[in-house]
Amino acid sequence: MKQPLKILSVIDIPWNSGLAAYAFDQARALRAGGHSVAFACPEGSAAMDFAAREGFRHYPIPGRKAYHRLPLALLRLRSIALDEEIDIVAAHTGRAQTLAYLLGLPIIRVKADAKKPSAGFTFSAVARTIAASACIESLYTAAGMDRAGISVIRQGITPPAALPRTPRPPYRVGLLGRLDLVKGHFCFLEAAARLLRAGAKAEFHVAGYEANIKYADLRSTAAELGIGNNVFFHGKVDGPFGFMSSCDIGVIASLGSEAVSRAALEWLAAGKPLVAASVGSLPEYVAPPWLAPPGDAPALAEKIGALLADPTLAGEVGKANLARARRDFSPAAFAAATCAVFEGAV
Repeated sequence: MKQPLKILSVIDIPWNSGLAAYAFDQARALRAGGHSVAFACPEGSAAMDFAAREGFRHYPIPGRKAYHRLPLALLRLRSIALDEEIDIVAAHTGRAQTLAYLLGLPIIRVKADAKKPSAGFTFSAVARTIAASACIESLYTAAGMDRAGISVIRQGITPPAALPRTPRPPYRVGLLGRLDLVKGHFCFLEAAARLLRAGAKAEFHVAGYEANIKYADLRSTAAELGIGNNVFFHGKVDGPFGFMSSCDIGVIASLGSEAVSRAALEWLAAGKPLVAASVGSLPEYVAPPWLAPPGDAPALAEKIGALLADPTLAGEVGKANLARARRDFSPAAFAAATCAVFEGAV
């Protein structure tokens, strides 16, 4: 390892998200590699809570609705950066990149969201860009940026201890994700209805917290489709793997977004066959035979039905997914690639 670095991770969003989760995993990886990481984030944010819980130093910056306080915060951060001899800044949003530019330090731009990037004047200070998926890399190249300055580093994951489950009818088909229109819950229910009408011996399970749609909406739709007795709603679950281990087949029915997909990685690590929509980064995790066009319920039903009809095939796909999670998405590989980028940029 090269000389240990002092890194300031700047993330100005208050909520937990795929972007935030990537920032947290990155900080853990850098610390495991012998580097020091401090967070600059809003008071009360998920990042502040994470930093306090995991023992990272943390400094408050204004949230997105308090940018009138930015000049004072900038002066304070400059003082902190000098006192702590910060070497480089990890900027996780466009606003964070601007703040890092004003600090006058080298920047690693870390991008784990689907927002279209732009080569503004602050990009001149970016030493390297980390894209959390090839999908995000393509957003940069489409914006005219040089692929040579981008490193694709997908998150790592540790597979859970095996929870024995012998698949048997009715097979359990699961979807885990926040209740949002973009996640394709209604398409999932329509696909379920098609399969059940065709005689499939299956149950359909939904878990996740309510966002822009409610469980009452999904129950109403299931009743209208005549499948109310075959669909089960679990609400928000404590961690993904308990729910995933209880299922025989995983589904991600998203209609868009998915620039990163933690759920796809978790389904692979759980050793389950996964059927997904061909959007965002999902084709990076799911083989072509198990991809369906977004919003195409008949195609989604066909892919799920092929696994329901052949439990042996479903088992083989699940084992292959687990092997790939261990081979291609290990935390050690994520940490090594992450440290290499930061060390090479200073």
